[in-house]
Amino acid sequence: MIAPITPESKERVEEILTKAAQDISFREALLEDPESTLESYDLSPDEKFALSTMKRVALEEWGIDVRNYRAFLMDNGFKMI
Repeated sequence: MIAPITPESKERVEEILTKAAQDISFREALLEDPESTLESYDLSPDEKFALSTMKRVALEEWGIDVRNYRAFLMDNGFKMI
């Protein structure tokens, strides 16, 4: 279970998702090795978990509009189309 999100936390997660949507190399690194890719970011364990799993449901629970990130998010373990 992920803790409730703060406005600051939501902003940090959305910034990383936006970067992944715009930067193919970053997105591939994030999907292949999220732990190393997120290492240099000041993120909470919950933020890292949400970004590591890329599960649409977890991000939506935080109120993140996932429409811009559909191409690389996971839905029940499967890539969304």
